[in-house]
Amino acid sequence: MTGQSPRAENIRAIRAERKVWSGVEVAAIDVYSAGEGRVVLDLTPQRFRLGVLLQQVGGYCEGRTALGRPGVTRNPGARFLALTPASMPLWGYSDRISYCHELALSFDAAELSTRLGEPLRDDLDLAPRFWLSNERIFALSELLSAEVSGGGEFGQLYGESLVLALLVEYLRAVRERAPASRKGGLSPRQLREVCAYMQEHLGAPVGLRELATLGGMSQAHFSRAFKASTGVPPHRWQLNARVERAQQLLLRADVSLADIALQLGFVDQSHLTRVFRRVVGATPSAWRRAHGRRAR
Repeated sequence: MTGQSPRAENIRAIRAERKVWSGVEVAAIDVYSAGEGRVVLDLTPQRFRLGVLLQQVGGYCEGRTALGRPGVTRNPGARFLALTPASMPLWGYSDRISYCHELALSFDAAELSTRLGEPLRDDLDLAPRFWLSNERIFALSELLSAEVSGGGEFGQLYGESLVLALLVEYLRAVRERAPASRKGGLSPRQLREVCAYMQEHLGAPVGLRELATLGGMSQAHFSRAFKASTGVPPHRWQLNARVERAQQLLLRADVSLADIALQLGFVDQSHLTRVFRRVVGATPSAWRRAHGRRAR
């Protein structure tokens, strides 16, 4: 996550590009860190803030309402979004992060209500929410981030359409879903142990049976509970974790693509490239060229 007041000295660079569409300020933010220790940033917003964390490389990021109070951490590498009301204390906390990319939308609730032509409920639409996973919102956010970073090359109408589509999709998601603490998921201890096991064995084959055994449940029950807790099935979590670890290694100039593929259990460099491009939208070489120099 990102903000204006770093409380740690291991940030190497912060790059933020902004556009305003439909009264909403949209910021595409890249943060490069040393990957050691924690980074704490003051994110307390002046207006409502919808933050969409699209990439985190290294450790994990979370939002905290108080520095000493842990947030809703699910797993390193996960994408998530969070809504914070105006003036609500918010700290962006990260541990061992090398790189993260966030799209942040800042808006006035009354103005947004007018633009949408409908009232917004304080107890639902505008309620604080520190973890939500939604693939359609992620897809819209990727498009919006690219448009901001590209200087708005497709024009005002395109930018405004994406902004409103994203906010409408957010409202649809929070209105249709059950309360944020979904039932039927893994316990915090189960989730922590299973995710740690997969992180420790990224380069080795991991079967559903051994993961279910760790959780003390059947394979079918485990699959459902894991997705309820993380928003993705176990194989997708493992794939995302491998790609996230690959991104971390790509920030180092002394590691070859072939070595990365070998370390992370890919068949060969070509296999790594295909999977990486499908998940990230760019080849490992292109991602390294775009991010490696800024990270140093």
